[in-house]
Amino acid sequence: MGNGFITSIEHFKPHTFQAEQGEGLYISHSHDYDELTLILDGEGYYSSAEQNIKVSKGDLILIPSQLHHGFVCIKPWKGISVHFIFDKIPAYCQYLFLNAYQKPLHIRISHLQEEHLKWANISLLQLELEWKIEEKSEYSYDLMRNILETVLLLHHKNMITPQLLPEKTDDSLIIQEVLREIHRRYNTSITINEIASRHFLSESLLRRKFSEMLGISPKQYIINLRLEEAKRLLQQTNRAIEYISSEVGFTSSSRFYDLFVKWVGMTPMEWRKLNE
Repeated sequence: MGNGFITSIEHFKPHTFQAEQGEGLYISHSHDYDELTLILDGEGYYSSAEQNIKVSKGDLILIPSQLHHGFVCIKPWKGISVHFIFDKIPAYCQYLFLNAYQKPLHIRISHLQEEHLKWANISLLQLELEWKIEEKSEYSYDLMRNILETVLLLHHKNMITPQLLPEKTDDSLIIQEVLREIHRRYNTSITINEIASRHFLSESLLRRKFSEMLGISPKQYIINLRLEEAKRLLQQTNRAIEYISSEVGFTSSSRFYDLFVKWVGMTPMEWRKLNE
């Protein structure tokens, strides 16, 4: 039977950032598996091309595979994430998971009150115990199926209408356009002042609006995108570090080196060797 439909279960715990108060490290990615994440404490944001959702204790998040999304922690958080293969989960779980979206490739969120939060947390911990058993009994799969069904039903019972940026305020529309521009041009000599002027805003006003909506400054957002792309190139190519630094938009290789060490915790060469 193996480990069934689950690929991994991860816990995340409170931590601190080497950054200004209220500014966390933005992580942007996609994956081949579907994800269910329960926030047990703290605060942050999840975002995709059309969404920017503030999350906190009690929020249960569903993320479909292949959706490029990001998250940032602005108050140290903890929780549990279950990653699974949609095609391998039981049929009723598939129905519940798909029905949660209504529209494809959107992050969906529900907010659980205290009793439902405890129920979901206990359920996911029990799911992890069953998943880790090497020699599963004939009832293990049924237990895992029932647990996943329970958590998905709690999600449906407490689901929140999805927040899509185009349906929100004028500020949201502006920030959405800013995000699109940043993602198109993050590897060029783009400046915040240049972006702000194109939207008839002062640099300080854009920084404030951007930080209020995403929980991170536009400058740090650009830096994090560059670092994420640098990590991909370090892992997937043999290009020189100086070349990668320039490729992702840094005008100084020493600046790239310093920022990489600050946010990743090791040098680019050390990270490459560790992730070969």
